[in-house]
Amino acid sequence: MVTEQTIDLSGFTPQQKAFYLNLFWETVGVCNAARKPRVVIGMAGPTGAGKSVVAVLFQELAKQARLPFAFESITIDAYHFPNRHLLSHFSDGVPLKQVKGRFDTYDVAALARDLKAFAAGETVAFPAYSRKLHDPVPNRIRVETPAALLLVEGLWLLSDHGDWAQVRPLLDFCYFIESDKERTQQAVIKRHMTGGRTYEDAARHYAEVDGRNSDLVLQTRHKADKVIPPYYRVE
Repeated sequence: MVTEQTIDLSGFTPQQKAFYLNLFWETVGVCNAARKPRVVIGMAGPTGAGKSVVAVLFQELAKQARLPFAFESITIDAYHFPNRHLLSHFSDGVPLKQVKGRFDTYDVAALARDLKAFAAGETVAFPAYSRKLHDPVPNRIRVETPAALLLVEGLWLLSDHGDWAQVRPLLDFCYFIESDKERTQQAVIKRHMTGGRTYEDAARHYAEVDGRNSDLVLQTRHKADKVIPPYYRVE
């Protein structure tokens, strides 16, 4: 289950399984090399690249690995401004709700505040995002153990638009998942339809928001510590 939607990984090849298992242990190695109790690792990339899937997969592997530290993951979608805010605030004459997912529809200050508190060793109750409610749900993911690895996934982690420039320095390491925009378009539209949109509305949102977001996000790949392929390019 990825943000309350079922993702089927049963078709993964042995090569794909080996790739993500190795990537998981590489991430554990990055955490160990940091030599500090709390480590924040980013997973950036455009819409449909598979960031959320990798995060959930890593969580499942962490449960089996018996790591000497806690492992948790969060998504920047949980830091969207609530829909009531997006409906009442406008950009270029339209409510922000209409461009939800763009860099200016997130409470970046709250994300930065929580990441700083986590790195400082404080107990933090991170929000989650519900694709049933289409809104953030506060205080859903609680981290209080002294030693923990936090995986943060999202579009804008490497961006410098608005307040996002303050986020990259808070990441100890960041991956970037490449993506073929044409290949992922239909998958993103299907995801929107699963969430309740009509095909026409989902296609419009992709054209006006998701596709444009992807173009901007792809320009940030050079700021990542490591660029990795999407699952369909793993051989």
